[in-house]
Amino acid sequence: MTHEKVFKRNDRSQVKVSVWLYVHQSQCNWGYVIFVREAGTDRWFDPFSDRDYILRIVTPKFNEGMKIDTFDNYVTPKEIHQTKMELWEMIRPS
Repeated sequence: MTHEKVFKRNDRSQVKVSVWLYVHQSQCNWGYVIFVREAGTDRWFDPFSDRDYILRIVTPKFNEGMKIDTFDNYVTPKEIHQTKMELWEMIRPS
């Protein structure tokens, strides 16, 4: 099962959190991925694999030192948890 939730930012950009719950070897596991939509565009992209975004935004942003771009730069743990809980409410046994 999957579920997506869009979070709007003050700069009019948006972050889409896509979560899924799956079973592997009798264990329940969560997974998630994020997509970013910059203000004034219609295109969603993965900020970790979109070459244009990495060259234009990420590389200059981290020129000061060796920093790694992480999910924390785009979405909060609370937002991820909120999206997971919405999925859980949809599939929870009654």
